[in-house]
Amino acid sequence: MLKKLPGIVLLILALCTSLSAETWDEPWHRDVVEKSDAFGLYEVVRTSPTRVVFKEVRHLAGLQTGPNVELTGYYSGNVVSTSTVNGVRTGESSLSFKGPGTRYYLFLKKVSGSTTWVIASPTSGFAEVQPGDKVISTFRISVHQALVDSGTYELAQTCIFRKLHGQECSPDVYSFIQTQLAAAPAAMSNNASAEEADLFFKQHAALETTYLTGYAVEPEILSKFLEDSVFHTQISAVRALRALASKERNAMLMSFVTNDSRNILARVVAVQMIRETGARELKDQIIAYVPKASSTPVGLGIAIMDPRIGTRFPASLKSALEELIAEWK
Repeated sequence: MLKKLPGIVLLILALCTSLSAETWDEPWHRDVVEKSDAFGLYEVVRTSPTRVVFKEVRHLAGLQTGPNVELTGYYSGNVVSTSTVNGVRTGESSLSFKGPGTRYYLFLKKVSGSTTWVIASPTSGFAEVQPGDKVISTFRISVHQALVDSGTYELAQTCIFRKLHGQECSPDVYSFIQTQLAAAPAAMSNNASAEEADLFFKQHAALETTYLTGYAVEPEILSKFLEDSVFHTQISAVRALRALASKERNAMLMSFVTNDSRNILARVVAVQMIRETGARELKDQIIAYVPKASSTPVGLGIAIMDPRIGTRFPASLKSALEELIAEWK
């Protein structure tokens, strides 16, 4: 989750503090939104490990859910492993929402032939609203979270939902993206001010929204984020590259992959973007580079005790490239 440091809240890799015997392949946010039928703000009425009842606060996109929503489980997050204690499952995949009065943004899917709803996984498809109207937000994958104000969250996520369901969204989103990215990449450290932390998270939201909506940002703007020292910023900038015209985008992605000064995890994400765009024109360059590619282990930063440890991700930059070449044969 979000780890508090003096004066700021840093975007970090989520950690789990208890042993988890059930593990699953965590869906990325794009999949969560694409497979959802409705998006809105809801408040907990009553909760249990198998069923949570919410009342609607505000409908934002997709199907109308009505004033009350019964949440009964999940539709994604494929289980990788399970175990039991005295014949009882250990419970990591139980519904675990906070009590009455707590508010959550929910990406909901309707259960066919039923009046109930489900979310993507035990750790995705929802965003808790914190005191001060801040939202624990996912724009990439739930392992990587940001803390943004509710206005920013609603503006961006409503647009993401609408675009991924073939609709248009408010031009205010694009103004937001341009405004946040016009500034220099925000510093993020133990000494960062509240204002710097706020800009860091907003720039994260802007870059990820660019990727998720296909809104192209000028290469010169993205370049300064690709060159930033913070690996989270590098990852989001690499993902934002996907929306550029193919020739320029592909050259920038390949340049990033082969740049040893860039974060290794961000370089693996760049390989994912090459896969998503189907940039086969890079095949010969990739084959030539593979012998020099790093075999250093990489990962999303998921702790061994975290049930999301089952999430599939390339083991190294070299393996990511080899997998891509194998797919293209």
